[in-house]
Amino acid sequence: MRPDAPCLLVASPSLLDPNFLHAVILLVEYDDEGALGLVLNRPLPLTLEQVCEEGSMAYHGAPEATAWRGGPVDPQRGILLVQGGLPEDEDTVLDFTHFVSHRKDLLEALLADPRARYRLFLGYAGWGPGQLDQELALGAWTTRPIVSEWLLHPDPAGLWQVALGSEAGS
Repeated sequence: MRPDAPCLLVASPSLLDPNFLHAVILLVEYDDEGALGLVLNRPLPLTLEQVCEEGSMAYHGAPEATAWRGGPVDPQRGILLVQGGLPEDEDTVLDFTHFVSHRKDLLEALLADPRARYRLFLGYAGWGPGQLDQELALGAWTTRPIVSEWLLHPDPAGLWQVALGSEAGS
């Protein structure tokens, strides 16, 4: 059964692929042509300041803010998960307070605002036609509705356990 995106995918304890071991994924797009998601619990050892220096962009946020590994596909591609603000038509609305965007103009505006709440993901998790359907049928993933508190979770290392515990309690 195909989940309705956007939703969350929680990796099964038996999923041992290092790209997705203990992963919690925000499934953003899912249709007959495949799926696109963002791994929510993989901070990179790369600060936003470093990303901005490399991309010749101004950054005015916290020096310790990191970029995030969205997945193994196209690691040069930036995708934003934003809390607050107004999405544009091309953005994907997740709930009443969060949306996903690929817009560079929005990235530049967020980087300049030290109060902005967002995460910059480099790369994404991608599946070809039917691939995610097969993985779901094999039990590699459990689908969950979006839980707003998990999207910018303060403890990425503990998010998978939180998601697993939530499954057990539902």
